[in-house]
Amino acid sequence: MLGVWGLVNTPGQHNPEEEPREPVGSSESADATERRANPERPSNAPGASNGWQRSARGTEQFARDTAYRLRPVARRTTDRIVRWLRQVLAALATLTQRVVRWAAPYARRAHAWLIPAIEGVQRRIDPIVRRLRQRLSPVIEPVRQRLAPTAHRIRDELRPRVAKLRARLPESSGRHRAQLRSRSVQLTAAVAAFGVLAILVGTAGPDTGERTTPAAHTVELRSPDQAQSDQGGTQQDSSSGQDSASDQEQAENPDSDGSPEAKSSPAKPAVDIPPNAHGIDVSNHNGPIQWNKVAASGEHYAFVLATDGGNFTNPMFDQQFNGAKNAGMLAGAYHFGRPTGSAVGQADRLLNTMGSTEDGKTLPPVLDLEVSPNGGGCYGKTSGQLHSWTQSFLDRVKSKTGEDAIVYASPSFWSSCMAGSQAFSENPLWLASYGVPQPSLFGGWDAYSFWQYTNKGSVPGITGPVDRNLFQGSGSDLLELAQ
Repeated sequence: MLGVWGLVNTPGQHNPEEEPREPVGSSESADATERRANPERPSNAPGASNGWQRSARGTEQFARDTAYRLRPVARRTTDRIVRWLRQVLAALATLTQRVVRWAAPYARRAHAWLIPAIEGVQRRIDPIVRRLRQRLSPVIEPVRQRLAPTAHRIRDELRPRVAKLRARLPESSGRHRAQLRSRSVQLTAAVAAFGVLAILVGTAGPDTGERTTPAAHTVELRSPDQAQSDQGGTQQDSSSGQDSASDQEQAENPDSDGSPEAKSSPAKPAVDIPPNAHGIDVSNHNGPIQWNKVAASGEHYAFVLATDGGNFTNPMFDQQFNGAKNAGMLAGAYHFGRPTGSAVGQADRLLNTMGSTEDGKTLPPVLDLEVSPNGGGCYGKTSGQLHSWTQSFLDRVKSKTGEDAIVYASPSFWSSCMAGSQAFSENPLWLASYGVPQPSLFGGWDAYSFWQYTNKGSVPGITGPVDRNLFQGSGSDLLELAQ
């Protein structure tokens, strides 16, 4: 019995033969063996991810099906939004056009009202600017004189350095060389600006335009102040030469008694007119003028008011017109146009007042176009009516004289009253533009002949301010305009 009971294990008794044995040569890890031996694995054990994968695939399929169903709805919604935006933009464009059409007359009237207001402000400011310039000139002039040598010295020192720098870059591209030249030019201009700013005190004035003009001729156009200062050295020689010539003429003509009749004989126009010659324009408001002093100061031509509208004639026209010629200057006559009357009748009045002009010293007739002196504006005319009136006036002058009349106007008048018409660009242009280094062109003109750059000029022989002008071209070009 004991032998039998000895062969039978009691519960809980260790029997090594009943333990599972690992097969020989098996590669299964202990952890794998443990999982196999203990099937009650935790939920996050490997092998339990199949459910999550099935859930992810289901969610992805649901999202894909939902996007497929919503795609037509999104497309229709997008199309509706685009159509709505197009309708809104079209409505805004139509509304904008209506507003522009509605506001255009008011804008034109406001513009016509603002021009006289601005000119009135300018007339009030000009005396202040002139007094300020007179007070500052004693202070600025010494500063300019002190800075001028320094500016020249700096420029002379920089020039060889720039030349050496350019010589070190022989293989540089054309663009780099252009940039280097531009830098040196800018530096030189900045240095020279010290002297220029010391003498320039600009006068205020409105100016509107579309583009800045190049030179009308091959002659370089300089600023009025520079041109006047360059002419200063030759004016005394010219005046002394004229005095010597008059003395020699008196010696060669002993019969001449020096009477007023003999002195008033027309003088031959000067042939040594410089490029970009200076000139003036006057009216009866300037009073008596000492034309010999005007000519000796370097003025080479004068425009004189002849007629105004349909009734007024300058009572001093003959005295001023012939006085300029007798002093050796060229002279021209201008008519202040008033489109409320007949264009042909006003053109005839101008030509009749001028009389015979085939003397080689008379510039072409001028039509002066400005806003109405009575409150500004365009005389209550449309741009088409003003265009027709101007064309009739110029055609009448052309038929009577064979010449193209000069048109005087400002950029503001041409844009507001003539609507920028380009129909008169074949006529010479005399434009008025104050306080700018270079005037702006308009109306299809690619160049101007005369530029009225100030109405507050000072000229010997004339009491009070006077309009000053600059001719754009050579002296021979100016003489070619004269009859």
